[in-house]
Amino acid sequence: MGERDARRTRATEKKHRIVVLAFDRVTLSDIAGPVDVFHLTRDLLEQIDAAGRFPRYELIVASLEGGPITASSGLQINTTALSDLAECPIDTLIVPGGGPPSDPPIPPALVDWLRHEGDKPERICAVCTGIFLVAEAGLADGLRATTHWQAARALAKRFPQILVEADPIFLRDGKLWSSAGFTAGLDLALALLEQDYGHNAAIQMARNLVMFMKRPGGQSQFSAPLASQAAGDVTFDKLHAWIMDHLSDDLPVARLAEQAGMAPRTFFRRYVAQIGRTPAKTIELFRLEAACRQLRLPNQSLKQVALASGFGDEQNLRRAFVRCFGVIPQQFRDRFGSYTQH
Repeated sequence: MGERDARRTRATEKKHRIVVLAFDRVTLSDIAGPVDVFHLTRDLLEQIDAAGRFPRYELIVASLEGGPITASSGLQINTTALSDLAECPIDTLIVPGGGPPSDPPIPPALVDWLRHEGDKPERICAVCTGIFLVAEAGLADGLRATTHWQAARALAKRFPQILVEADPIFLRDGKLWSSAGFTAGLDLALALLEQDYGHNAAIQMARNLVMFMKRPGGQSQFSAPLASQAAGDVTFDKLHAWIMDHLSDDLPVARLAEQAGMAPRTFFRRYVAQIGRTPAKTIELFRLEAACRQLRLPNQSLKQVALASGFGDEQNLRRAFVRCFGVIPQQFRDRFGSYTQH
C-alpha cells in the first residue's frame, strides 16, 4: 500500500456521523444545503488534512420507515430507516423544517423518536422550523433558539419555555444549535464546520460554494442592503451593490449621482422618494452592518474595523454605534463576538 493510500485508510478510520432527518413535506433546501456543505467538506479535507488528523464526515439522511420521502416541493428523497441506525452512535443530528412557517408539520412519531434519542448526539441542530420538532420533544426547554422570522411568534406562543430570539441567522446554546431558514442552513453548516475543522476550512468552503460571505450567527436576518432593494425598484440596485464594494471610499452625493448616471439634484430627489431615506443614511446603515460583521471576527482591532467599514477612525465608529444601537462597539463585541462563547 502506498503512502497516500495509507493516509486515506487512516482518515477513513475516524468518522463523524451526521444524521439528517427527513419527513413528508420537509423543506428540501433545509436538507440539501447542510448536506452539500458536509459532502463537499470530505473532498476539501483531502487537500487540507491529507494526513487524516481529523475525522471525516459520514452523512446519512434518515426517516422513520426509510425509503422515499416527498418534500414540500414534490421532489423525493431516498432515506435510510432510523431503525437501521440503532447501533450507530450519532455525533451531529440535524432536524430540518417544513412549511408554512406559522403552522409547520410536526410528525408525532418522529417527535417520539427525538424524545428518546435526541439527547444522545453531541450536537442537535434545528434548521428553520425544525426547532418545532425539537421543542415538542422537550429538547429545547430553557434554552435560547431562533427560527425563520415568520415562525418566531408562533414558536414563542406554542413553547413559552423556550427563549426565542427572532433576529439571529443562527445561534448556539449548549449542544442545541438553531437557525433561520433556507440559506441560513448553509450558515449553520459552515459554523459547525468551523467548530470541527477551524476558521480557514469554513472560509474555503464558503468560497467553494460561491457565497458572498460567511455570515456570523449573530448577524440579523434582516439585511440593510436587502431592505434597501425592497424599499424601491431596480433603479438603485446596482448603486447599492457598488456602495457595498466601496464602503471605505469617500462617498459624497456627487459621486453617487455620477455612478447612478444622474445629475446630483435629480439623484438626491429620486433616491429619497424611492428609498425613503437620504443616501447618507443608507451609507451609514451599510457601514454599520459591515462593522457588525467585523466586530464578530477575532483579532480585529477597533481601528481596523473602522477603516474596513468606512468610518475612518474609532471616534466616528463609536458615535455611529451609540446613535444607532445605544452601545459602544466594544459592548457590541462583548455580547455578539463569537457563537463559540456559549
